[in-house]
Amino acid sequence: MKNTFWKRVDFQVSIFTAAIVAALTFSIFIFQYQITYRDTLKSLNDQVESIYSYIDEFLDTTTFDNISAREDINNPEYIEMHDLFRQVKEVTGVMYLYTAKQNSNGEFIYVIDGLNSDNPSFRYPGDLIESEIYPDMQRALSGEKVLPDKIKDTEWGKIFITYLPIYDDADVIGVIGIEFEAEHQYMTYRNLRLLLPWFILLFSLIASLISRALFRHISNPFYRDMANTDYLTQLKNRNAYQIDMANLIAMRREHGMGIIAIDLNSLKKVNDTYGHEKGDQYITCISQAFENLKTKEAVMYRIGGDEFVIWVPGADESKIENLMARLKEEFYKLTFSPDLSFSWGYAIYNEQEDDDLHSTYRKADKQMYSKKQEHYSALENNTDKNR
Repeated sequence: MKNTFWKRVDFQVSIFTAAIVAALTFSIFIFQYQITYRDTLKSLNDQVESIYSYIDEFLDTTTFDNISAREDINNPEYIEMHDLFRQVKEVTGVMYLYTAKQNSNGEFIYVIDGLNSDNPSFRYPGDLIESEIYPDMQRALSGEKVLPDKIKDTEWGKIFITYLPIYDDADVIGVIGIEFEAEHQYMTYRNLRLLLPWFILLFSLIASLISRALFRHISNPFYRDMANTDYLTQLKNRNAYQIDMANLIAMRREHGMGIIAIDLNSLKKVNDTYGHEKGDQYITCISQAFENLKTKEAVMYRIGGDEFVIWVPGADESKIENLMARLKEEFYKLTFSPDLSFSWGYAIYNEQEDDDLHSTYRKADKQMYSKKQEHYSALENNTDKNR
């Protein structure tokens, strides 16, 4: 059975974690973005209401009847109201502050402009207002307060615009326009939107790497946990062997991997003769012998009652023979009877011959079984000679 990178559990865990972090990061950003944006609008609306109340108290409504053309700039009513608007503009720091009305042609024209007359953006009474803001002005002329709701991208910059109706008794006779410079806010929110994908990618990547590292720690061959550790020998158990085998195959790290299959000889005879306690001691002789080697070049698993497997990365025949010679030496130091021994066989992964590491193990197991048969045959021959 072929395994793929996509089927690896640690990869699936890391992708799942990254997806959750991405969703949470996006949700938190949108939530924070909306709160910040709404707070900005609320502050603007409060400022608008304050300006509106102040101007409404001192505004001379006759200017909407008497001021209609450029030459009206010298009208005392215009001068008085222009000074008022200029002072309010300077105190509040708004970008533009003006009044407007509709002429006989249905066009919106400026009445009072709060800018100084020497400002390039100054508009004279009677100058036409840009048609792109007609819809909002029309709403204000219908009695609606058009408060800032979003940043508008106009030909004179990024701005927040508000339009408020001016009443003469119960009739709306004109509009107050208040415009706030919003270039800074626009760039801030724009940069946040541009940076969002990178933040999501960064946080997701960090979460993915951390979750993958934690998962590997949990399933690491040297990590002692009940699911992956053999209770008697403290070696990695069959479950860990299968998981690690699947991961190695999925990561295509079979190259140079040597597999040694080991089987204790005559375990049943030891159990029957000396009891299961001695049988367990026999089993731990091989595991303790391996531990005594204190090698980091190999990993040992107990995959059955008297069956063991050793993995040797970067293996060759000499490396394996040397390892097994040392293992035998330690093993015989620990056995309680000179008759105790083990059989072993090995194979090194060959990409031309082996489908995967399972094939390599089968070759090692076959060689081990052949040696085991030779061992029992030798015992029988010795028994026959001694009769």
